[in-house]
Amino acid sequence: MSMADERRALDRAPSLFDHASRLHRLTPDQPLPDGGRHYPPGVTDHNQRDDITASLSERRATLLALLETFFADPVSVTALHDGIRDLPIPSCAIDRMTVEGLPWLKPDLARETGSWLVRHSTDVRAAATGMRLLVGTAHPEDIPLIRTIGLLHRFGCAAIDVLEKIPGAAIQLAWLAERSTGRPRTQAVIAMCRLVDPVTFPWLLRHAVDDRGLVGSHARQVAETVSLADALESGDPDDEVTVHSGKLLQAIASTRDYSVQLHEYADACRALAGFAVRAGQANPSLDLLAAAVTLGEDLRTGHAACLPWPPGERATTLERLERLVASPRWAQPLAEARRSPDPMTRWRAAWAVRAMRAVPRDSDLVPPSDGRFNRFAIRVAIPDPAIGEQVETRLLVDGRPVVAEAFRKGAPHGPEDLLGLLAATTEPREVRLAEAYCTEGCCGALHVTISLDGDTVTWGNWRASGAAGALGSFRFQAEQYAETIARAVRDHGWEWGARSLARKLNRLLADEPGLLAAWQCEPGRVYARTDEYETIRMCFWHPRYPSGLDSDDPWLQLEWLISVDDTDLDDQAARIIDHLRRVDPKSHAEVVGGSREFADRLGFPWPCCRKTAATDD
Repeated sequence: MSMADERRALDRAPSLFDHASRLHRLTPDQPLPDGGRHYPPGVTDHNQRDDITASLSERRATLLALLETFFADPVSVTALHDGIRDLPIPSCAIDRMTVEGLPWLKPDLARETGSWLVRHSTDVRAAATGMRLLVGTAHPEDIPLIRTIGLLHRFGCAAIDVLEKIPGAAIQLAWLAERSTGRPRTQAVIAMCRLVDPVTFPWLLRHAVDDRGLVGSHARQVAETVSLADALESGDPDDEVTVHSGKLLQAIASTRDYSVQLHEYADACRALAGFAVRAGQANPSLDLLAAAVTLGEDLRTGHAACLPWPPGERATTLERLERLVASPRWAQPLAEARRSPDPMTRWRAAWAVRAMRAVPRDSDLVPPSDGRFNRFAIRVAIPDPAIGEQVETRLLVDGRPVVAEAFRKGAPHGPEDLLGLLAATTEPREVRLAEAYCTEGCCGALHVTISLDGDTVTWGNWRASGAAGALGSFRFQAEQYAETIARAVRDHGWEWGARSLARKLNRLLADEPGLLAAWQCEPGRVYARTDEYETIRMCFWHPRYPSGLDSDDPWLQLEWLISVDDTDLDDQAARIIDHLRRVDPKSHAEVVGGSREFADRLGFPWPCCRKTAATDD
C-alpha cells in the first residue's frame, strides 16, 4: 500500500470510524444516539433497491474476485475501497460472507487491508468488507479500532465476530454490549456464553438482560454459563445479582421462543428455589416484585408447575414467593413507580398492584368434587408488561396446567379467542387450545375434542403436533363445567382500560359490519398489547381479506394506532366509531401486511410511517 493511499485517505470526508469516534466522545458510557445511523455527508450507504437480477451468491462472487485480484497485486487500497463501493451488492450480504480459509487470503495482508478499510472507509460496503477481513486475523492491538466501529449499530454484530476470535478479548464483548442495543447486544451476550471466560461472569450475572429482554434460549445459555443455581445457593449474592436472576428466570419461563426453555434448563428447580430465598433477603424494587409475581404465577398455573420438583419443594418455593408478594415492603417502590415519568414504569406498577390483589386461593384452582369427575378451573394470566407476552387462558384439571403439561412450543390462546370455544355440545368439536410461537403450520398446536353426553363433558382425542407429553381423557360435571366457563366470560376484572376498550370496539364493529365496508375495508380485530398501557391497535384489510396466498388480487393489511385516555370507555368507543363513519381509516393507518407490489397497485407507500391518529378531524 502506498503513501499516496494514506494521503488520499486524509483528503476524504470523515470516515465511518471518525463518525463513531466523535459520537463516542459525546456519550462515552452509553449507546450512540440512534445507533449512530445519521452518517455525515460524504458517507455512502446502500439500502436502496436496485434492478440488478444477479443472485446474492453471484454478487458475493464478484466481490471475492475483486479481493482476490487485489491480494495478488496490492497496489492501491483506495482503489479497492472505491471498487467495493461501486459493486451492486447489498451491504447486509457482505456481513454473511466468509473469507477465512480462502487459498489466496494472506492473513497479514488481510489484517492490514481490513484495518485500513475499517479506519478510513466512507462507504458502508467497504467498511463491512474490512470487518470480514479482520475475522480471525485481528490482533489484540486492533481492539480499540474494532470496538469503536462496533458502536455503530450497523457494525455491532460484525465487531462481535471479530472480537470473539481475538485471544483474551472476552471482556471487550461486555464493554461493547454495555454500549449497544438490540441484536448487537444480544450477539455479544451469546458470544460471551460461547467463550465461557470467567472474566465475563460478573457482567453476565448482573447485566445480560436489558430493558428489551432476552429470549428464553439465550437466557438459558447465560444461566448455564454462569452456573446461576450455584450462585444463588452459595455465597451471598448482592441485590443486583438477585434482581437480575429474576429477569433471567422470567425469560427462561417465557413462551416467547420456539420452545419453553424452562424444561431444557437442568437446574431450573434449584434456580427457582434459590431465587425465592434470595428475593426475600433483597431490598424491594419493582423489577424484583415483577419477577416474584410472574414466577409465582408460573409455579401455580404454568410451566414451572410441570417441572420434576423434589417432594414438597414446589409448594415451599411458591409459599415463599406468595409471602414475599403479600408483604408490606413494596409500598415505597410502588409509590415511586406510580410517580415515574416513564409510562412503562407506571403501567408495570399498576399491573403489579392488580396482580398482588388477584392471588388465587387453592379452592379457585382446585374446586371441590365428589370424586366422580375431574375438577375444572380457568385462570387468566397477565404477563409482566416489560416482557410483552400475550395474555394466556390457563386451563387447570385437578389443579394441573394441562396445556403446559402437553405443549411447550407456545402459549394458550387468550380468553377472547378461547373461552367461547370451550362450550360443550352433543356434537363433538375439536378445539385448538394453544399454538406454537411461530405458527401451527411451522411448529404445531394443541387440540382437544370436547363433547357433552348427559351430565358429563368429556375432553379426549388430544391432537398435538410438537407435543411434550400425552394426556388422557377427562370427565367434568356438565353444570359445574358450564358455570366455570360462564363465570370466566363474565369476569373482565383482569382487563386494563385499553383491553376493555378493544373488547367494546370489537363488539361494536361486529354489530355494524357496513362501517368499514363503506371504505372498501374488512375488519380484522382491535387489540391491546400487554406492553402498551395507553394504546390500542385496530387491524383491517383493504379492499378485502385475501382469498389465498397465491391470489393475484391485491390486498393490504393496515393498522391504526389509537391513543387511550382516562375518560369513560364507552364515550371513547363512541367517538372512535363516529370517527370511522366520517373519516376513511386508511388515511391514517400503517401498512403492515401484503406486498410492495400490492401496495403499488393500490396506491399506498411501502412501508408507511407509523402514526397515532387522533379521533377528531
